[in-house]
Amino acid sequence: METASTITSSPTSSGPRNPAVVRATTVGAAAAIVVNVSLWAIGGAADASFVVDPAIGEPDLEVGVVKVLLTTLLPFAAGAALLALAARRSRRWVTMLATVGGVVAVASAAGPLAGGHDTATGVLLATMHVTTGAAFVVAATKVTVVHRQRAVHE
Repeated sequence: METASTITSSPTSSGPRNPAVVRATTVGAAAAIVVNVSLWAIGGAADASFVVDPAIGEPDLEVGVVKVLLTTLLPFAAGAALLALAARRSRRWVTMLATVGGVVAVASAAGPLAGGHDTATGVLLATMHVTTGAAFVVAATKVTVVHRQRAVHE
């Protein structure tokens, strides 16, 4: 008697990247960058100084468009990597990560509000923090929905 072996991938296998995670985080990061750069441009037109005194580092730090791009993209990329790991575990992990990401974004908005040299700068930079967090939460939600659809079809 012969037994045919079947190989199946488990959620924790080191298979190819989850296309749902890549797609959702790419779209989310792009949307956050467009909104944040637009906010930066609007602030510049409204004479916001975009100068902050961060809690760490040099005082009177000027936030230019490159810094806006990097500080939007780098945290989003870190979140995307964690999201890829969470998506391999379960929907619950994805939901927890989305919640933590949203809380971190809202909490981090306090920094620019406290350190901005003018009100417009503080409000615009805080809005950028929240925008990036909201885009991440939406991206994670899309991964959760795709994961549920796969589970139903399998």
